[in-house]
Amino acid sequence: MSMTIDFSDFEKGLTKLVKQSEPKATAEGLFQAGSRLIIDAKEMKPYVPWKEGTLSGSGRTDPANVTRDGAEVTVGFNKEYAARWHELSPEEDAKINWTLPFSGRKYLESKMAMFKDKYMKIVATYLAKVLGGSNV
Repeated sequence: MSMTIDFSDFEKGLTKLVKQSEPKATAEGLFQAGSRLIIDAKEMKPYVPWKEGTLSGSGRTDPANVTRDGAEVTVGFNKEYAARWHELSPEEDAKINWTLPFSGRKYLESKMAMFKDKYMKIVATYLAKVLGGSNV
């Protein structure tokens, strides 16, 4: 005696999920994580440098793109101005009198290292919704 179960509909649905829904959910999660990174850069040490607010106001998260290999998002501040501060050596940084206390270089990079798990959890939350889960 044997029993056969046809999983072809399930496999088709799973393939559709992986090819269509998952990249879109990942892209949305990346966009939300990138937006949180911009907020964290403004609200947590080291802060985005502030004098007139030009740099801080230039923070943006571009809509995430679904690519052939996955999804990607671009996050940052006015790159020409920000690059000048990012590339300072610690010695050069020490000579600058930042107008906003506790602001300075590496304000994005430091957040990505400090809060990596938080940002990954944001992306995971969007994936869990697609997979029908609510807890991540």
